[in-house]
Amino acid sequence: MPLSATDVVVHKGLFTIDVSVTNAAGNPVLDLAAWDLTLLDNGQPAKIRTFNDPMAASNSQPELIFVLDEVNLSAEQLTQTKRSISHFLLRNNGHLEIPCFLYRLTGDGLYSSLRPSTDGALLVKELEGTRSLWTVWRADLASWESGLTPTRLSLRALGAIAIGQRDVPGHKVVVWIGPGWPVSGGDISFDEATELSTRLREARITLDNLNVWLSPVPSINYRGSLDAPRSQKDMQPAKMALQVIATHTGGLVLDSSEDLDRDIERCVEEVRSFYTLTFNPPHTDTMDEYHDLRVALRVGVARPALALRAPTGYYNEPVYFDNPRAGIERVTVAQLEELVHSRTDLARKLANLELTERLSTPRLDELLKIIHGERERQALTADADLSIALAPPPDEIVNRPPPPLGEQRAILLRTFDYLQNTSPKLPDFYALRTTARFEEPPERDNESWKMPQPDQILHFAAGEHATVLYRNGHEVIEKKQKIGKRPVVRGVRARDLESRGTFGPILTFLLTAAASSSGTLSWKRWDRGKDGDLAVFTFRVSGTNSVPELTYCCLPEGNGTTLYRNRPDDYGEFAVNPETGAIMRIAINADLDEERGPDVPLIRSQIMVEYGPEELGGKNYICPQRSVEVSRGRTERELHEWGMVFSVYSYFETMINGIQPRRPSCARLHGTYGHARRWKRDPRSGISSRRPSVHRPLPTARDGSSGKGPTRDNAGAHQSVRP
Repeated sequence: MPLSATDVVVHKGLFTIDVSVTNAAGNPVLDLAAWDLTLLDNGQPAKIRTFNDPMAASNSQPELIFVLDEVNLSAEQLTQTKRSISHFLLRNNGHLEIPCFLYRLTGDGLYSSLRPSTDGALLVKELEGTRSLWTVWRADLASWESGLTPTRLSLRALGAIAIGQRDVPGHKVVVWIGPGWPVSGGDISFDEATELSTRLREARITLDNLNVWLSPVPSINYRGSLDAPRSQKDMQPAKMALQVIATHTGGLVLDSSEDLDRDIERCVEEVRSFYTLTFNPPHTDTMDEYHDLRVALRVGVARPALALRAPTGYYNEPVYFDNPRAGIERVTVAQLEELVHSRTDLARKLANLELTERLSTPRLDELLKIIHGERERQALTADADLSIALAPPPDEIVNRPPPPLGEQRAILLRTFDYLQNTSPKLPDFYALRTTARFEEPPERDNESWKMPQPDQILHFAAGEHATVLYRNGHEVIEKKQKIGKRPVVRGVRARDLESRGTFGPILTFLLTAAASSSGTLSWKRWDRGKDGDLAVFTFRVSGTNSVPELTYCCLPEGNGTTLYRNRPDDYGEFAVNPETGAIMRIAINADLDEERGPDVPLIRSQIMVEYGPEELGGKNYICPQRSVEVSRGRTERELHEWGMVFSVYSYFETMINGIQPRRPSCARLHGTYGHARRWKRDPRSGISSRRPSVHRPLPTARDGSSGKGPTRDNAGAHQSVRP
């Protein structure tokens, strides 16, 4: 469906396509508005989420790429091709208006310019071989690669070009001069066709094919093979012809002018004349589901004889959106308690349920006393951790009217005073901390990146004992010891977690957020606390500098070190002792919405910390007693195609990192699901104290390199998960 003149669209869609519009004379049309266009996906209107016209300042610089095909051109044709490209590069004394790039395909490999350039003379040196090119890949004379057919060499080159250009922002026009590769015979798989189509779309490549040598061999009749393959049964060599692929990308196929210089000029004229729009594909459960795509003028737009060229289709995959596990039973806390007391098929039932209410720590403690099996205890703990952001059950909500506005303000003033004057005055200490992490099983080697994880049941994955020194508001982890053994995980999905954090930052964040002009505070309800009623307030903070930055390491591009950065709105609630202002519980949620931001790697990022009284050095302090973090985001997969190694997003995965309630009597027996904290005197402080620290994970790769995963920076407190 078209955008209207009043639509406000600020969030990109998952897919980006570029659309060329020309008039009857073949000249670019540059004055269309967003609402003039309609996008049809399998014949149905699709929402255009963002729209940029060719002159938009936000557009990335377009790029013109020439492919010098020494595999499929004769010596005479190659000479003419070089001459025509040189004519273009050297016009205007070699000062190019747009950056250009060169690929050279030979029988022993693919080579390219070092970088795009507007220096035409420099590119001519690369064209003529007087300036070295970078080796994209080179056929090993001792391997099967040395015997590749022209078809295989050409398709490998096109795939490698797509992979290389995926990381380059903006639209690219690839001009491939020549008749293309042979299409009679050869074994090309459907998977290769879908992968090539997908990578060309991701790279935003429009492929133009120019061929002026029609005699004595005419161009192939590619128009009879334009239907995209839907399965392996549909695969025919002609469906992977250069002209067919060019048409599918929305590119030009020029094979009748007999004027190569003029054909190149026509390609150049269109480089800056593409409209860019984004959209979301529909959700699907079918792998490699082909969708026809068409961009048309909206009915009623009085612009006759306009020609629109855009990609003609795409392959949809289930992993483009989240796929929650099927067959989950949703239960209340009361129903969960009844289930645990029944002890019937408990492991299976606990692994396949989802709470609709928050399971509080005291009730979790009571249920854990009943369960003796380790698997059941771990499953119950994971269920409780996933419920941290939910409302409590009705019997934990006090049926009491809200306090008058003046009393609400008085409670908040006591809370601010507590954060400013009481919380910072904690003694120094050493603490022994045990952390448990839950995650979904790693994928098997034969699983496709396109399908969701078949087993989304959370399992205990790793634990860690850590000795933590807290002094003057800073936390240092001095000693760590892993708990349990994990299976070896290879490739991009190998990940690990290291925990660190501080007592103060999360509460400081709350104070800063509440006091900022972008923050809002409001009354929520009365909750039943362990030692009396608790006043519960909600808060929301807009994405400003006062909001912790949410980062994700790393995006599947380049060398795997590009960070995703975002400052989403934060919202949540905190429960306070209305008499003292002490915060007893806080839950923070990043405002992440998959529909609103389908191209972001994270869709869930939450942290909860519960506090309780501890006697430290003969004095009572309110200290953290349980913390849980939940994150759900995209995993990455490393693929090997066309002699290239690259990463792609795969299915979504939930991970939990938590420090569970202090249970000294059972922690020694069941250290994998909970935590124990032992305390000893910090000899420098002279005070015997015990105090757990707020748990925040920090990514650390197995090999010691930088980790992959989301990081939540709360002024020194971090949330991290490594996919």
